[in-house]
Amino acid sequence: MITFIILGIILLVIELIYLRVANRYNIIDKPNNRSSHVTPTIRGGGVIIFFAFIIYGLWFKQLNPPFTYVMAAISLVAIISFIDDMISLSSKVRILVHIMAFSLVFYSLNLFDIYAFITIIGIYIFSIGFLNIYNFMDGINGLTFLNTLATYGVLLVLNTFYISFTQNELLITLSIATLVFGFFNFRNKPKCFAGDIGSITIGLSIIYFVLSFFLKTNNPLIFLILAMYIIDGGLTIIERLIRKENIFKPHKRHLYQVLANDHKLNHLVVSSSYFIMQLIFNVLAYLLITSGHKSLVLFMLPVAIVSIIYIIIKQKLNKKGKHL
Repeated sequence: MITFIILGIILLVIELIYLRVANRYNIIDKPNNRSSHVTPTIRGGGVIIFFAFIIYGLWFKQLNPPFTYVMAAISLVAIISFIDDMISLSSKVRILVHIMAFSLVFYSLNLFDIYAFITIIGIYIFSIGFLNIYNFMDGINGLTFLNTLATYGVLLVLNTFYISFTQNELLITLSIATLVFGFFNFRNKPKCFAGDIGSITIGLSIIYFVLSFFLKTNNPLIFLILAMYIIDGGLTIIERLIRKENIFKPHKRHLYQVLANDHKLNHLVVSSSYFIMQLIFNVLAYLLITSGHKSLVLFMLPVAIVSIIYIIIKQKLNKKGKHL
């Protein structure tokens, strides 16, 4: 316990230093026509997750394979994402780096020895897709913080009480870093946003943990802990394709954006609503997994039900929005 208190203090100090440096060097997210915030806010506060990985490796002496491959992957996406926070990079450059990073993650998990080529391609597509969805969903204060905390939390519980697929110390360190970030982010007037460096780093780490669990158990129900982001991100892409919009261009069509921007709901209320829904998915995943269930139908059924509810709400809000 003392160890993690010390780590928490170290991470808090690092975050405070970053906020001061970012403020001094104008690392600021200034509102534009795509923003959900109205006041300039420091971006990149999620860098604390990257530092959490480094501190874990040093403190617990884990700087050796296979963790070094994961650390290299995290470093790659963190660096390119921080650069992207400063200057807008080409999507081709970002995707290339993401492919390199996931290649390191897959190598650390021996995926290339386990699955056929076509399956590996599918895992690349899913992983990069989810990574970008996680980044797109980082649009209002509290959303990334709460959902990341819920995800790391259920992973920690499964790792502790069901089956060991990673180090508890790593999940605890990341959870502490998330709480530190949340202290400055979960406010009506946040001190900072996660930025690409935060959301991308978190997204990659979650894919790593989920794949680690799946390889140990071959249980698809673990993907329920990604459900809310998959539903919102996936259905928003479909909606934009139906509207014949360029899905690679920035937009404000996610449900949380419609609620926060068009209907002026409090950001923290919207974020908390997503958190509650994801928490329900996480509890369901834990109960089903620990009860020995592995059916893909048990994954698809709750996702389908929530997707239908999502579509109904979205349609009603869009119709109402036309009359505002």
